[in-house]
Amino acid sequence: MQLTQGDINTVKKYFADKPVLKAYLFGSYSRNEADENSDIDILVDLDYSKHIGLSFFTMQDELKAILKKNIDLISSNAVSSYFIPFIEKDKQLIYER
Repeated sequence: MQLTQGDINTVKKYFADKPVLKAYLFGSYSRNEADENSDIDILVDLDYSKHIGLSFFTMQDELKAILKKNIDLISSNAVSSYFIPFIEKDKQLIYER
């Protein structure tokens, strides 16, 4: 299972007015190993020149409602160094401002 081009376009439109510079798909969806129970893992580079506040947390909930799938939205600044090699191996750029 993978994200459709329509889903990717939806994510692009959603992030267009958010404090997000880049978004990457990683995990089972990027490896084409997702099933109906898989969540969508998205890593974002945030634009800290803009006010972020609690918007990061609402983005995850809004994407979940839009895509009708569980979302794990992770800031690139908050990733544990342990997980970086695994994310780097899988990540695919899906949005760039």
